[in-house]
Amino acid sequence: MMRLNINGALLALLWGISLTAIAEQPFNDRGAVYNPMEFVRTIPTGEGAYTLEFRNEEESYFTNFLVTSEGVIAFDPLSDSAAWVYADLIEKYAPGQPLLAIVYSHLHTDHIAGARVLRHRFGQDVPIIAHERVLKFFQRHQVPFIDLPTKTVSDQGAVFTFGDRTIRLHYLGDAHTASILVPEVPELRMAYVCDFASNNVVGWTDLPGIDIDEMLSMQRKTLQLDVDTVSFCHGQPDSLKAVQGQLDYFESVFKASQKAYQDGLSEDQAAERIDLPQYRHFSNYDDWFSGNVRAMYRWAKTKHQD
Repeated sequence: MMRLNINGALLALLWGISLTAIAEQPFNDRGAVYNPMEFVRTIPTGEGAYTLEFRNEEESYFTNFLVTSEGVIAFDPLSDSAAWVYADLIEKYAPGQPLLAIVYSHLHTDHIAGARVLRHRFGQDVPIIAHERVLKFFQRHQVPFIDLPTKTVSDQGAVFTFGDRTIRLHYLGDAHTASILVPEVPELRMAYVCDFASNNVVGWTDLPGIDIDEMLSMQRKTLQLDVDTVSFCHGQPDSLKAVQGQLDYFESVFKASQKAYQDGLSEDQAAERIDLPQYRHFSNYDDWFSGNVRAMYRWAKTKHQD
């Protein structure tokens, strides 16, 4: 693999990395080329709240930052290539403002890589807030390009105040990982939901490692939040009706898969025959829907055996 300091300009053109990244080039390891992303657009989602859309070769990713009266709160920096653009956008919409904190939604590197870039731009002492199991995980499984959390949150959640904005961090369950936090900003009546629910997106492949009952429980708990706007890490910002739509989707896939199992169809037959045309507009339906059916078929089989 060619090194970034040789091909920085080319990679910048391919990935949409900012010119600042070409000039500085502070990182020269596998993290610099991990999960390359192109910037797509900025979506204003509230007073001082911005959702950023990026895209890798497979799908779109969304993340957010919040401008408060004292500075900026950044969520999920995604990757080094995304974070260079992320930093430029923070400086565009909050010129001269400090970065007060970075919040990790959970421990998956495809969402939280890139914090080192934001800290390079805004200060190495910028705190990183995450669930306590994120810290424990990366202490055991060291990933050189992932900056460790400096403040941790338990399953009880936590509340942080930054200037005129409050960040409530909710822990709703462990379906996707036992580390997901759902940030809520009560002043804006908005929340950020990552990976256990998306907006008009099918689940990733065959939902590897997912406790489906727990996932549905987390979606139902999210519906109890007193918010008007929900931003997602996959799918455009919307309202709680998008979470309800995701719940309806998974329940429909489970119902169809359970019937296939009860009718004596094999998993392969279920994956081949089940189609839910009312959800064909969901992103990645053609690629991943059959995997979702397989996951639900296995879940139905497990529940029947229990």
